[in-house]
Amino acid sequence: MRRSVLVVSSEPVGARMAGPAIRAAELARALASECDVTLAAPAPSEAPDARVRLVEAGMADVEALVATAREHDVVVAQELPPSALGRIAVTPTALVVDLYNPIVVEVLEAVAGRSARAARRSQAALVHRTAALCAAADLIVCANERQRDLWIGGLALAGLIDLEAYRRDPTLRSLIAVVPFGLPSDPPADAGGRLRAAFPQIGEDDRVLVWGGGLWSWLDPVTPMRAVGLLEHAGGVGGRSVHLVLMGAGRPGLQATGQGPAVERALEEARGLGLEGRLVHVNSGWVPYEERGAWLAGADVGVSAHHDHLEARYAHRTRILDYLWAGLPVATTAGDALADLVEREGLGRTVAPGDAEAFAAACADLLGAAGGPARERIAAVAPSLRWDRVAAPLVEWCSSEQPRRAIRRGALRRATLAQQRWALEDTLAEDGARAALRRITRRLRRVRTLR
Repeated sequence: MRRSVLVVSSEPVGARMAGPAIRAAELARALASECDVTLAAPAPSEAPDARVRLVEAGMADVEALVATAREHDVVVAQELPPSALGRIAVTPTALVVDLYNPIVVEVLEAVAGRSARAARRSQAALVHRTAALCAAADLIVCANERQRDLWIGGLALAGLIDLEAYRRDPTLRSLIAVVPFGLPSDPPADAGGRLRAAFPQIGEDDRVLVWGGGLWSWLDPVTPMRAVGLLEHAGGVGGRSVHLVLMGAGRPGLQATGQGPAVERALEEARGLGLEGRLVHVNSGWVPYEERGAWLAGADVGVSAHHDHLEARYAHRTRILDYLWAGLPVATTAGDALADLVEREGLGRTVAPGDAEAFAAACADLLGAAGGPARERIAAVAPSLRWDRVAAPLVEWCSSEQPRRAIRRGALRRATLAQQRWALEDTLAEDGARAALRRITRRLRRVRTLR
């Protein structure tokens, strides 16, 4: 008998999606090969596959999430409301926590523009949210081995590694598994004219660097911009102009992420360099998920860059996977897991953070003689990165009966209550005392179910 799995997305699933929703949708598809799958996502959403049932329920729809979870054998979630987590944890439903985004590290950069008190509130809330998820999880999945080391360390310090479980499995792969982001099995649509139609300033013979994904504060779109300027001063590559296209400045839910100022800073830099609209072109919206291949087909090299900080060590730059899916050689800053893959497998070039001259040279190489060999290596490596391959450990776990992990009720309750404390402070600061009282009273009533 097929087991039933509920995949929870905190963001709407549909035409325009960022990483969290894309991952939820693709994992739901992969799981549907062996399980009966339901996807819960905020309205408005669409089922990503005919085999996947849709329930429109977001993080605020606690009762709907809990009721739906109880109907399934397994829940797979990147996050859950604290009150829902506590109630699901005490049911027969197994919980898989997807920590592919190391938010406890990412938040260190994400709150950089906030006041010290506001930054502390955000960091504390996310740390305790993650601790609660880890205390309740039967299985934790992440995107790469570096992340796995991070989460093992966190579990060890929190006393969440059970000695008996370790004796059964000294590798702890049965507790923390690597399930990377993947590539679609089908190749991109061959419609390379989409990119040039959006930016007619790009000539038919010009070369194109593409920056896929968002413009976050911990990333460095300025170095590729400066690289384009340096290539112009050098006369282009092979006498042909080189353009940079930023595929999406308008991530769905951008304001909620707090990253709007980072987008504005990047655009100001392009203007300040005299490149905006001339050699640097910005899509102010967000390319629909099913259309991104048509945009990538018009590019020659995929680029990614970040600053030199802790976030990069644990990152899994999913935009690089899109480049590999499209067969594009990659020019990227060194330091993250996928940059290591690019370097190790010869899929492009990596450079030191902030080095515009080296970035320009890497792009010139890939637009020239180095591009062909990189494309050949990409064609050889890409099949091993497809969703049906990388999701296999999760599909196997969900599709068969697994021993349940003992819930750490004390740790779960402490983390949940700590999360409530910081939620209270945040509500007081943002919405006032009455709103804080209403919110915390409602949530504390639900937390009592953990007793």
